Amino acid sequence: MSENRPASDRPKRKAPKTAFVKGQSGNPGGRPAKTEEERTLDAMCKAKTLDALDVLLSIMSNGENERNRMAAALAIIERGHGKPVQPTTIGNPDGSKMDMNMTVTLVKP
Repeated sequence: MSENRPASDRPKRKAPKTAFVKGQSGNPGGRPAKTEEERTLDAMCKAKTLDALDVLLSIMSNGENERNRMAAALAIIERGHGKPVQPTTIGNPDGSKMDMNMTVTLVKP
């Protein structure tokens, strides 16, 4: 029971029959294997990576507004190799613990 809630006289609600069984995975088979079409698409995208990189380099060098070409090139690279990982940190940039204080002032109208 939560510290913030008062105790209740009501009995605990029984779980529905369709609820997950304790200690058993809800997805015992895991993620389904990729189909042949998905594997073929991934391989084709990986094969086009160098072409996509050439598009990105040409846009970087002399592109004006080639948003669609850029999006297509990025989609091919991300499909073939995945999106880049962007690590996140919680705390101060130097690694020290961040002070987190909150003050609440209640004012009667």
